Amino acid sequence: VLYIDIAIPHGDGVEEAFYCTDRVMTCSFHKYGDFFPGTGAITDLGAKKGKYYSVNFPLKEGMEDASYERIFKPVISKIMEVYRPTAVVLQCGADSLTGDRLGCFNLTLRGHGECVRFMKGFGVPLLVLGGGGY
Repeated sequence: VLYIDIAIPHGDGVEEAFYCTDRVMTCSFHKYGDFFPGTGAITDLGAKKGKYYSVNFPLKEGMEDASYERIFKPVISKIMEVYRPTAVVLQCGADSLTGDRLGCFNLTLRGHGECVRFMKGFGVPLLVLGGGGY
């Protein structure tokens, strides 16, 4: 299973649950720096059997649809090629949408929708979740 988190905070809870196993790969695109929860450095890769099964893509505020897409698609394409999951969970956190007072990304519903459309194109079972909250 591949778990992808596109909410503004790092997907720390799910990453921690699977940090030492290769059964689930986690990939988080999140605001990083002086922001809650303060985890998700690009160097956080997993441990033991889970080493290299955690992928973190820390981002700065102001991210908009076109820039996000230029990051999301090649990263996810490579993960799908190498890991070859039999199912994908995509957590679409509403807090990464424009207008969120804490997150400070500028993604639109079109941007989120493009992530969903792109993932559907791989033809593997896809569970899309809403989310986003502090």
